[in-house]
Amino acid sequence: MTEPALGVPLTVKLRLVSASSGRPRTGCAVSLWHCGDLAAGRQVADPAGWVSFGSAFPEAQAGHWPHVHFAVHSGDGEVLHSAQLALPGDACAKAYCTAQRRRLDGMSLGRDCCGTGEWAVEIPSVTGDAARGLVATRTVGV
Repeated sequence: MTEPALGVPLTVKLRLVSASSGRPRTGCAVSLWHCGDLAAGRQVADPAGWVSFGSAFPEAQAGHWPHVHFAVHSGDGEVLHSAQLALPGDACAKAYCTAQRRRLDGMSLGRDCCGTGEWAVEIPSVTGDAARGLVATRTVGV
């Protein structure tokens, strides 16, 4: 059984940069989705390498730390990078009610809840609050 985070808005901002030079990666697209097929969409990076997705804080699912999945695609569709974006504990404390926070004990990342195997784990910086929404930001080297 899953319990939603009561509709807390979550904006995910990713900045794509070259892993070798640190320069913005343009021409790449990013797909972002939640477990349970809640899709946040697909976007092409702007000239500074940024994409931004409006979504909701992920559900607290038994055995799996709250996260969203993302994949970076080249201009021809090749997957260049994929990972779980694990939401930090302090962000979960802001988003979840007391009963939901208790469920986080013993949860882990690794095998994802979508059943596709091992994923890299990346942790964003999260700002904001549950009333106005949370913003998760991460620079991704590709």
